[in-house]
Amino acid sequence: MFTTLKKQSLLSFAAIAIIAFSACKKSSTPTEEPIEKNYGLVVRAGTPAASYILNTTQLGSGTLTTTGNGAETTTSIITQRGEYFYGTNDAGNLIKFTSSNKVNSIIKEIPFTQISWAYYSSFYAWKDDKTLVLFSMKEALQFEYATLNVETMTITASGNINIPKPITGYYYWGNSAVFQGNKLYISYNLTNENTNLPLNEVYLASMDFPNVNTVTITKDTRFNQPAHYTLNSPGTFVDGNYAYFINAPTIWIAGETGGSFSIYRVANGATAIDATYQYEFTDRTKEEATDLFYVGNGKAIVKIFDKSQISTWQDYSGKYIADYYLIDVVNKTKAKLNIPKSIPNPYAANVLIDGDVAYIGALTAEGYYVYTYNLSSGTVAKGVKLEGVSGLSKLVKFK
Repeated sequence: MFTTLKKQSLLSFAAIAIIAFSACKKSSTPTEEPIEKNYGLVVRAGTPAASYILNTTQLGSGTLTTTGNGAETTTSIITQRGEYFYGTNDAGNLIKFTSSNKVNSIIKEIPFTQISWAYYSSFYAWKDDKTLVLFSMKEALQFEYATLNVETMTITASGNINIPKPITGYYYWGNSAVFQGNKLYISYNLTNENTNLPLNEVYLASMDFPNVNTVTITKDTRFNQPAHYTLNSPGTFVDGNYAYFINAPTIWIAGETGGSFSIYRVANGATAIDATYQYEFTDRTKEEATDLFYVGNGKAIVKIFDKSQISTWQDYSGKYIADYYLIDVVNKTKAKLNIPKSIPNPYAANVLIDGDVAYIGALTAEGYYVYTYNLSSGTVAKGVKLEGVSGLSKLVKFK
């Protein structure tokens, strides 16, 4: 079964690689005047380090700092849409809140005991603007779900998903979930509890949501590690008639497996991974990749790391070994973006797409900047500087 040591180790890594926290003051009427804001940044700064939500009207120039700005945070942000953040507090309750540069104000807080929520084994998918579906793997053995109406902040359905528990000696680990119409796809793998290495196979569970009892499960042996920590960064997107997934067996998550860093896909309405398609976009002996930020028209931004520089989990947060690429999953091409090598910051939502511009927060040898990438022209420019910031976990757009 899933070992305590691995849980603790992964939690330690997640605490460094994924910083997504928010503290809230329960107040429907903030005491200060509301500020104009278009974008939000969840950052880490200070000694000892603390987390803040910063708001700004633009990301293209200037300097942002937590000195005199930012609402300090302590509870865990799951996701954001529009003006609102959604997360869990220290009591384990679900909260919906807004943020100014001084105060985080709770809109509603509700108990959340329907599933076994844990950051190393939980993930989510938006079904539509009103419906957020939260998933978890209880003890890495049982898939669970809870459907949240974000307007009323009520759990409308919850329970186990009819995916059989793994055979003795194995547990479920990697995971990705995406909605394509009313069809819910969950991709996952099977990991040996003695070696903590995944088998060379990926499973696809498909169901006509919300019917989680009638589930079709198929297997593909070309892949071994669906995107992990999708609670914090995207691992799937829907484009045209297909849902696309990233296979990302990084050394830290999957050990040295020799698996490919590939894109695989599922056709709309299908119940199996497309056997005719695979896009392996790295040299698996030299590179690793994570995250899949959809920009439209069959394209996505991914992070690619120099694998030769990685020997321990600390290397993911201590070396300038990451580059950003635009990949085209339809034509199977990739192009490197003109951003200096940066700290990897894996499993963090530090890329934001807003119209024809992608904003990319990167810590390089020059400092922490949000770079702007023009999707039409392909040009990159240095945007706002994050002064005194040591980490960026989320870039969001409010309006």
